[in-house]
Amino acid sequence: MILSKRFRCGVVAALICFLLSVPNRTNASDNREQLRRTMADIALLNNQLSERKTDAGQMHTELALQIKEIKREIRKAAQEAGIRGTVAALQHPRIRFDLQLVADMQAYMHQYAHRIRHYRVACDRLSYLYQQADDDLKIVNTLSGMKIDALIAQADKVLNAYLDDAQTLVIDPNSMVVDPPETVWRNMHGDPMPK
Repeated sequence: MILSKRFRCGVVAALICFLLSVPNRTNASDNREQLRRTMADIALLNNQLSERKTDAGQMHTELALQIKEIKREIRKAAQEAGIRGTVAALQHPRIRFDLQLVADMQAYMHQYAHRIRHYRVACDRLSYLYQQADDDLKIVNTLSGMKIDALIAQADKVLNAYLDDAQTLVIDPNSMVVDPPETVWRNMHGDPMPK
C-alpha cells in the first residue's frame, strides 16, 4: 500500500512535469491563427498601399507630360510675341496664366513624389513585418506567447498608422508650396529678375 501511494505520487509528479514541459497546444493553435490573421491584414494593406503608390506614380508622370506640353506653349507664345524678359512675360495674359498653371502642377508633382516615398517606406515596413510574422509562424511552438503578442501589437500599430493611406490617394492643396509665375519663367529661361 505504501509503495502504491509513492508510485501514484511519482506518476502524478511525472505527469505534471510532462504537462509543464509540453507547449500548450491550444495556446500554440491560437497563436498560429492570430499570426495568420495578422499576416493576412498585413498582406492586404501592403497590396492597397502598392496600388496607391502606383496611382501616385501615374499622376506624377501625367503631370510631368502636361507640364512639358504647357512649357512648349509658353515658349511658342513668347517667341511669337517677341518676349524675352520676365516682366514682359508676366504682362502677357496667356503666358502668365500658363506659368501659374505650371507652378501649380509642379507643386502637385512634388506632393505626389512625397506620397510615393511615403508609400514605398510603408510597403517596406509591412513587408518586413510580414516576413517576421511568417518566420515566427514557422516556429510558433517554441516561441513564448509574449514574443508573439509583441509582434502582433507591433503589426497592429503599423497597420493602424497606414490604414487611412490605403483607401484613397489624398493630396492636401493647403500643404503645397506653389512657386510664383516669375520663378517658373526664370527656371525655363535662366532670366534673372530685374532689381
